[in-house]
Amino acid sequence: MTLFSIYVFQRIGFDVHQLQDDYHHKLPSLKLISQLKSLSKMRKEHHKINLEVQARMQDKETSDLTHLKVLGEKIDKVQSLNSHMQSIIDSKAQLLTRLQQPYVGEFIKLEAQYHRYASEFLPEIAPLLADLSTHLDNISWMKFLNLPDSKMDNMLTELGSTLASLQTTFQSLCQMRNSMTNVYSHQAID
Repeated sequence: MTLFSIYVFQRIGFDVHQLQDDYHHKLPSLKLISQLKSLSKMRKEHHKINLEVQARMQDKETSDLTHLKVLGEKIDKVQSLNSHMQSIIDSKAQLLTRLQQPYVGEFIKLEAQYHRYASEFLPEIAPLLADLSTHLDNISWMKFLNLPDSKMDNMLTELGSTLASLQTTFQSLCQMRNSMTNVYSHQAID
């Protein structure tokens, strides 16, 4: 309907809104347009909800890096571990002398039900205790190691290229092995 026809119908006394509603319900193209408008609104709402869900999921996935409370807890744990390792390094000589001297004296009191676990545990921990000096030296070396980011980036780049060349070589060897297997199977058939 044109503006002029709407004006004329209003002057005559017709309910223009009723006529427009009837007009819209009778013509399928206008019905389609109204459905497309409602569909567009629903898509916008759906897109908005999807964005909100993605934002919440990203927040959940990165909370260990972005939330101050989580970072504070991790910093506290690292500081606690650092102080514990520092106390071990500081008492390294005392630990070594204690571990190198056989212990003669009191025995470990265990309930009978735990003897089996102790007999399995002690042989497994013995090699770790034997290498304790090496592990402590590694920890103290790591404390004084200074790798700037640029050097670390170069090392990671070299590592990545080396791994890529190893992967290429591995794939070539696998292809060569398959070819040899095929040649051998064809010779066996002949």
